[in-house]
Amino acid sequence: MATEEGIIITCNKTTAMVKTIQSSVCESCSEKDICETTGGGKIMEVEALNIVNGQVGDMVVVSFGTGQLFMLSFLLYVFPIIIMIIGALLGEHIAKNFNGNPSTYSAILGFAFFFVAMGIVKLKDKKARKTGKYRPEIVKIKKKAQAECPVSSDSAGE
Repeated sequence: MATEEGIIITCNKTTAMVKTIQSSVCESCSEKDICETTGGGKIMEVEALNIVNGQVGDMVVVSFGTGQLFMLSFLLYVFPIIIMIIGALLGEHIAKNFNGNPSTYSAILGFAFFFVAMGIVKLKDKKARKTGKYRPEIVKIKKKAQAECPVSSDSAGE
């Protein structure tokens, strides 16, 4: 389980935005200094489930399951490439049946399958956002702050 420490900057009934400083999880990554996810390599804001009822200003520990991290990485980076290769191989096979150029058929079907795979990734993303399945969780409050957590009217439906 990957964990990061951070400070809650905003919150509502179920979630909180946590500002973290890149540490343990990012240290082994070769792209850590240029990663746009972490705002150029140092500070990152992440939306996490607020299961411990943290308040704005609290120092918290955010946890993200490594199994979830691997699944998301596979779905985003590996799955589309595998589907694209399948499309290219299918295009080459179809080209033989229609006496067409195998390169052209492979390119067309490969890219078509790639875009379909990206559509599937997008649909999975929408579903995951609704269910909160892959969302990190605040698992511990390290230091309480004095501020109360205001509940905004736009977050009442979440």
